[in-house]
Amino acid sequence: MNKKLLIDVQQRRTKVALVENSQLVEFHVEKSDSYNIVGNIYKGRVMNVLPGMQAAFVDVGLEKNAFLYVGDMMADKSELVGADLPQELSVKEGDVIMVQVVKDRMGTKGARVSHNITLPGRLLVLMPSVNYIGISKKITDKRLRENLYDAMQKIKLKGMGFIVRTAAAKARFKDLKAEAQLLISHWQEILEKFEKAKVSDALHYEDDLVSRTLRDLYTDDINEIVVNDGGIGDRIARLLGPRARKSIVVFPKDRDMFHDMGLTEQIDSMLDQRVKLESGAYLIINRTEALTVIDVNTGKYVGDANLEETVFKTNLLAAKEIAKQLRLRNIGGIIVVDFIDMESDEHRRQVLDCLEEELKKDRVKTTVVGMSGLGLVEITRKKTRNEIAANLLQTCPYCNGNGYVYSHDHIVSKISVAIIDAFQKPQVRGILVSCNPAIVDYVFKNRVFAEYLSMSLNRNRIYFSSDYNMHTQHFKVKEFHTNEFDLPQNSRYLAY
Repeated sequence: MNKKLLIDVQQRRTKVALVENSQLVEFHVEKSDSYNIVGNIYKGRVMNVLPGMQAAFVDVGLEKNAFLYVGDMMADKSELVGADLPQELSVKEGDVIMVQVVKDRMGTKGARVSHNITLPGRLLVLMPSVNYIGISKKITDKRLRENLYDAMQKIKLKGMGFIVRTAAAKARFKDLKAEAQLLISHWQEILEKFEKAKVSDALHYEDDLVSRTLRDLYTDDINEIVVNDGGIGDRIARLLGPRARKSIVVFPKDRDMFHDMGLTEQIDSMLDQRVKLESGAYLIINRTEALTVIDVNTGKYVGDANLEETVFKTNLLAAKEIAKQLRLRNIGGIIVVDFIDMESDEHRRQVLDCLEEELKKDRVKTTVVGMSGLGLVEITRKKTRNEIAANLLQTCPYCNGNGYVYSHDHIVSKISVAIIDAFQKPQVRGILVSCNPAIVDYVFKNRVFAEYLSMSLNRNRIYFSSDYNMHTQHFKVKEFHTNEFDLPQNSRYLAY
């Protein structure tokens, strides 16, 4: 497999893409005017305790108080089975504590923080307050897991813990030891800062997107790292070592990397509500505040056997694409998938197996709950940062985020009310309605005012004018109080 890591650094934003065989599989954007807070560590003050929820609100200097819950932590807790994690939140109002942001601000909700600090490196994750060693579940070789566990027992300090990340599978003992010492040293610095800092001061800032990419996305099987900045290339070489230097390619700064590599269309398509499948079937992805709903449709795919087989093949294709889209769009939280109903229990099992197998490629923790009798599948995916759409899209200024605009018929009914109101005024001899050309065509093609005009407005003159700069939902009514009208050249008289 040909894998590339693309890093495009510009003045206003940084874009990162992971590409496998020319297909975009992960994409991340970070704007220079919006700072990342996930992973940051703060000195905070407890403002309010919610005993019944084992939670509290903490002032860490952000716009809204952060929400602290006893069970939260940055690390994947599925790697910590058997670890002695805190079960109760032992804080009271006014306490000054150290917390780490585990989930970014989303919509109207403030950040979510944890009392369980973790410091991630490329090979290891340090857990200063947990006496435990965890090995990534993606390292499946039993002998290798045992060797890594033994190695970390020799390295770790009493009272501290580590998670061995997937990237450490081929690491040497001296590499593990060097990174562990670096993380422990950094933790000691954070402790010293905590003693001297004021409440709401930051004690540690998470790495920028480039550093996080090398830490979380880089693996030994990546063939090329393409960057558009020589300085960034040198920085990558220093961080990854001499072996990675040969794979670094510097792309011309004055060219668009993603366009030249044929990825622009793939980036644009991941923002579409409709996702086409190879067969002609398609997915519809709808985002709501509480969850994401994905609907599977056969579309033009009619199959070449019977209905059950056609549905089964469509659902298999959909399962693969859904796993890809969740990762690509960074969709988190609760996801409900409406697969097409299948009669066969064996087909349902195979579709679920396919979905779970594809989701294993995702480095973010994802769980498939199961399939109901109606073909509904519930998925949960860990949510820490905003979806890609939040960085690339904005609320539509026309529909205000509804996803719809008024129909032509509804707009015409509003124009009708405005016309009636205008002619209720004394001395009005005529009016000019300026609106979008599509509305003008609709009015004259369908003669929507014909009956009304012949009955009520036969003494007055009405003109329509097309304004190409006007949105379909908007229109203007100009009143004339004399028999001489100053009209635009494209005006059309509404006869009856």
